[in-house]
Amino acid sequence: MRTDRLIYALLWLTLLGYALLGSPPPAPDAVHEVTALALADTTRVDPIAIAVFNLLGVLPTAFLAILLYDTGRPGPWPFALGAYVLGGIILLPYLMLRDTRHPLRTGPARFVRAVGSRTAGWLLVSATSALVAWGALTGRPADFAEQLAGSKLIAVMSADLVALTVALHFVAATDRRRRGLPATPSWQHIPLFGPLLYLAFRPHPSR
Repeated sequence: MRTDRLIYALLWLTLLGYALLGSPPPAPDAVHEVTALALADTTRVDPIAIAVFNLLGVLPTAFLAILLYDTGRPGPWPFALGAYVLGGIILLPYLMLRDTRHPLRTGPARFVRAVGSRTAGWLLVSATSALVAWGALTGRPADFAEQLAGSKLIAVMSADLVALTVALHFVAATDRRRRGLPATPSWQHIPLFGPLLYLAFRPHPSR
């Protein structure tokens, strides 16, 4: 088994085990909690949790920018789109199974070109920077820790963010290798931001 497949498997098993067995019990007002996160209601949930919730929309888009160029089997679409709802629970199994021996798609559809463009990469970097800065400047770590310990939703989505962040680093490194680009530079190892900056500078696969 490739080393990266083993890592994806360990991430998936850890995330699934934590979601089922290690996280706090479900809250009775989970629907209201989701609403508060979606509406960025800082009177009900800490800004750090809101930032995490929104980052789970940014990272699946970063995966789309890489995985939609795959031409092997299984096809990436159901898994990549499903990540917006189920995160690493559905995406990590695809990363374990994907065949990276096939060539990258060189004539992708307009949507794939747009998501995989440098402009989209810079938008992802900007959105991530804004969310991280907002959470760090306005969030209260003690309040977030309390919600993390008492809310299954916040606990699982925080674990999901960690798992997807780690996975994205390996996916970006594989993409770089498949495109015949030079060895991974040191800046691409910056947590969270490295792979997004890679997308912002990445050339088209046919170049």
